[in-house]
Amino acid sequence: MFGLSQIGRAQLESLEVITANIMIADVDLNIRYMNAAAKQLMREADGELKKELPRFDSNALIGANIDIFHKNPSHQRNMLAALQTQHRTTIHVGQRAFDLIVTPLKKNGKTTGFVVEWANARDRLQNLDYRNQMEAISRVQAIIEFSPTGEIIGANQNFLDVLGYRLEEIKGRHHSMLVDQTYASSPDYQKFWEELRAGRFQAAEFTRYGKNSKMVVINASYNPICDEKGRVIKVVKFAMDVSERVHAVRTIGDALSQLANGDLTVKLDQPFAADFESLRNNMNNAVRQLGQTLSSVAHATGQIDNNVREISHGAQDLSKRTEQQAAALEETAAALDEITANVSNSSKRAEEARNASQEADSSARRSGQIVSDAVNAMARIETSSQQISNIIGVIDEIAFQTNLLALNAGVEAARAGEAGKGFAVVAQEVRELAQRSAQAAKEIKELIRNSSDEVRNGVKLVSETGEALKMIQENIVSVNEHMQAIANSSREQATGLGEVNSAVNQMDQVTQQNAAMVEETNAASATLAQESERLRQLICQFQLDGATAQRYEDPASRGRSPAQPARTPAPRAAAPARPATSPRPAARPAPRAATHGNAALKQDDWEEF
Repeated sequence: MFGLSQIGRAQLESLEVITANIMIADVDLNIRYMNAAAKQLMREADGELKKELPRFDSNALIGANIDIFHKNPSHQRNMLAALQTQHRTTIHVGQRAFDLIVTPLKKNGKTTGFVVEWANARDRLQNLDYRNQMEAISRVQAIIEFSPTGEIIGANQNFLDVLGYRLEEIKGRHHSMLVDQTYASSPDYQKFWEELRAGRFQAAEFTRYGKNSKMVVINASYNPICDEKGRVIKVVKFAMDVSERVHAVRTIGDALSQLANGDLTVKLDQPFAADFESLRNNMNNAVRQLGQTLSSVAHATGQIDNNVREISHGAQDLSKRTEQQAAALEETAAALDEITANVSNSSKRAEEARNASQEADSSARRSGQIVSDAVNAMARIETSSQQISNIIGVIDEIAFQTNLLALNAGVEAARAGEAGKGFAVVAQEVRELAQRSAQAAKEIKELIRNSSDEVRNGVKLVSETGEALKMIQENIVSVNEHMQAIANSSREQATGLGEVNSAVNQMDQVTQQNAAMVEETNAASATLAQESERLRQLICQFQLDGATAQRYEDPASRGRSPAQPARTPAPRAAAPARPATSPRPAARPAPRAATHGNAALKQDDWEEF
């Protein structure tokens, strides 16, 4: 049986009031006792322990076996069975870590139980993590510690290497030895330390002075460290030496200022630190390339200026000629408009004449037909006159016979005497009538003869008229054919002149547009010349290297030369490979602190507890 009797009641009561977390188990590893601190620790970890150990119950630990703390109890049982001296270890259960000190209880050389001291390992592990972080920071940064009043307490090797001091040369001295003395006596410096003593950190880039007035620029933060009551007990500065970077930035900034003022002869000859040497080379290459480029631009600008002036003169001449051509085309277009109108009128007149000729041809044809009909009618009249003449001849013979008969009748009446007086009178009357008839017939015959002569003359004239009309008709047909050809030619000429007029009008419009474009080109050439002059003036503001500069002369003071291609800038030199930064000496490892109290001293091969 576990010998609790070995531990007096007074001792147990004292275990209840101490802050150590005490658990006592018998030789069979059954938990027989837990003080109040241990019970409180288990209650605090109850939730997390149950996630990993389902059988764990903080309210039922007394009487339970310690196997509930282990996933592999046999391993721990074997170790405890062989345990002869105090054993320290750290176990992890979920997110919890515990430091354990296991002490076997002996009686007459025989193990009667075990006393286990539990401790929350969080703070120890956290402090260990902080210490490791500080060691890591100390390897790469310069660290120095000050009292709240500014006295130097300590510094790591990085800080001593940066300023060139040994620790004994600066320890106990005031921070003011590291700053400019004018600044050290200023109100700003006093306020600087007042802010730190008030717990407000200061971070910036600072200029500090090391041994033999060595100037160093550091990027640093001054951090007040407070105790548990919030009082500042010291100030720790973490710093990095940025002198080379600042030097590089300032040097390049000065070079850029000269470059901004147009000085392209600037060159960085002094080497930088290895980390920034490529920056210096790039700066030199950039300035050289810019100088070469501007030199080429200056040369090209001169050529452009000459060419622009020639283009401007040519554009002005072309503008004048185009304006003259436009005026001539405008006059030609106006004349063609008039010619087109006249030709169109002529075509209309020719068409009208052709129509009139066709009408005259038709009239001539009708007149010829009428004359032909008149000739036929005159022929018929002539035939009728001959018939009438024959009839008159018969009448004249009848009158002659009647006259003979009347004469005979008068002779016979005379022979008859008185009885034939009446008959003689009738015969006399008949004879007179016959004479008058003969006389009328003679006159009619004479008239008919004259009429026949006139008819023959009329027939002849009508025949001649018919021939003349026939010739007129033929002439009219010929004239009509010519008028038709003239009308067709006039129509084609009018069409052609219309097309020519349209083309000339289009040429006039195009010429007007060309004139406008030439004027715009002339204006653009003038503007380009002004811009070229302005570019020349801008380039003249730069001071170029004599080995590469091509001075841009005033175009008015030199002869024009054919354009030459601008020189191609030399290929940019490749930046040299950045050399590896030499490693800083490793900070001396801090001596491992001795373990006190409940802290575990080592980690053995226990899997879990």
